[in-house]
Parts: sequence; structure tokens; C-alpha cells
Amino acid sequence: MALTNAQYNKILQVYNERQLKDYRDQQARIRDAYQRIPELERLDDEISTESVLAAEALGHGNREPLKNLREKIRGISLRKKELLKANGLPEDYLELRYECSDCRDTGFMDGKKCHCFRAMQMKLLYQQSNVDQIVKVQNFEHFDLSVFDNITPIPSAGGRTNREYMRGIRDDLINWVRDFDKNHGSMILMGNPGTGKTFLVNCISKAMMDSGYSVIYYTSSDFFESLSRTMAGGDQAREINDAILNCDLLIIDDLGTELGNSFTTSKLFYVINQRMVFKKSVIISTNLTFRRMKDIYGDRIVSRIMADYEILPLYGRDQRLG
Repeated sequence: MALTNAQYNKILQVYNERQLKDYRDQQARIRDAYQRIPELERLDDEISTESVLAAEALGHGNREPLKNLREKIRGISLRKKELLKANGLPEDYLELRYECSDCRDTGFMDGKKCHCFRAMQMKLLYQQSNVDQIVKVQNFEHFDLSVFDNITPIPSAGGRTNREYMRGIRDDLINWVRDFDKNHGSMILMGNPGTGKTFLVNCISKAMMDSGYSVIYYTSSDFFESLSRTMAGGDQAREINDAILNCDLLIIDDLGTELGNSFTTSKLFYVINQRMVFKKSVIISTNLTFRRMKDIYGDRIVSRIMADYEILPLYGRDQRLG
């Protein structure tokens, strides 16, 4: 899915409100036109009367009044347009007007999402991702390989320099987003502070949202703070829980920087396990080693991550220090 249930319902609510506004605006124009041109109301009353008579006749098996009604309606419609034009009003003044004339403010065309729905979906995905502003500068288009060392080989990276290694990481992540529908995998980015983990998850976030997927990004502290708010129950709690469990991609950045306790351990296991069961992707970044993660979160969490997540180690010096 590209939207959580809460996000989808939020967009449908917008269309419901648009349709109601369309109707109210039309009724206001009709009242205005009747006041300016009383004959319009008489013509509409004539159509209503003729329609009732035709329906009654049809009920008795007589279809002739229905044929005559169609001709009368065409004639009356032409007369109404003439009256509107003669009084300086557009011919469609009495008709419904839509914000999107293609889907008539329903959000769908031929059973598929209208372009206006897709635009609203993209805007909502960005707003609810928690990274809508930062991804304007932290994305694959701004990925600068020149900041990485291109001299010293890294034995654990197969003897490649950090620049060569990061080029491969970048290309692999671009392909991961492109093939997301096929794989739905999870991954963990591990490395010292300043090696590019947060920049990379932001790159992934933008690429995913630009492809129409729902992404929820949390720093580790915000993630557990949001989970604690769900304990109170209510609509907001359900919406948070729905987003965390059902978004296409959940990102937990800087795992290990939160204040750890039994609550964080149990909730992390619950979320990781639930998303694994329903084949929902997770990306985690952390400065921790697996040994340290085991000390903080226990064997169950670490074993699941090691077994089911793609592990991406990052190397090099802290880029933030220049």
C-alpha cells in the first residue's frame, strides 16, 4: 500500500468536503440567478412538473410522454442559456463546478486514482514523513562522492577506497528503491558517527516518496516517544500505531541514542516482529555494534535483525568534522 488507512481516509475526507462545497456553491448561484431572472425558476419548475407526469405515464406503460420530455428539456435548456447570456452570466452558471473537472471531485477516473488524487497523496506523504524539508537537500541528486576518501584502501570493504565503496552503496540503494515492489526488504546501516547513515536514509526517504510509497521517519528518541503516546489510546494513538505498523517503509534513525529501558526493548521487538510478519520494510541506522545492541536490547531483537535484515556497514572519518 502507498498510504496508511488514516492517510487514505484523510484524502477521501477532502473529496467529501469538496463535493459538499461544490453543491453549496451551485445552490447559491441558483438562488442568485432566480433572483435576477425569475423566469429561470419557472422553467425549472416546468421541467420538474413534466418529469413527474412522464414518470406517472411510464408507470402505466405509456412511453410517449418520456420521448416528449426529452425534447422539452432540450428546448428549455437552450432557453435558460439564452436568458443567462442575455443577463451577463455564463451559460454554465447553474451547473456544478468542480475543483478538478477530470474526476469531478471524486478522486478517481475509470477506477484509477486521478492526477489530483496522486498530487494530494504525494503532498501528504511528504508532510507525514517527518523529513519533508530535509530531503530537499539530502537526496541522491545531492549525493557528493568527492567528500569520501579515495586514497586509502579499506580491507573490510574488499580493498576499495571509501569513495569507491560509497559509490556502490549509493547505486545499490537506488536499485533497492526501484525494485521495492519485488523485494520489500529491510536493512540496517551501521557505522561510526558522521559516516553518512542519516544522509543515506534521507536519500532513500525522498526516492521512496517520489515513487508514491508511504515513509515514516523517526529519530530513535522520537520513535519511542511516539510509541509511549499510543498507550493513552484515542484517535491520535490509533493513527500513530497505524502509521508505524502499516506504512510502506519505517525508518528508525540513530537507534541506541534513546534512553533505554524495558519499555523501549519490548516495543522495539513488537514493531520489528509485526512488520516482519506482514512483510513491511524497516530501515535502521545505528552507531552500535551488534555486541552492544545485544547488551541493550537482548538476543531476540539482534537475532531477528541479523537473520532478516541486509547489513550495510559504513566506514571512514566523521564527515561533519570537515
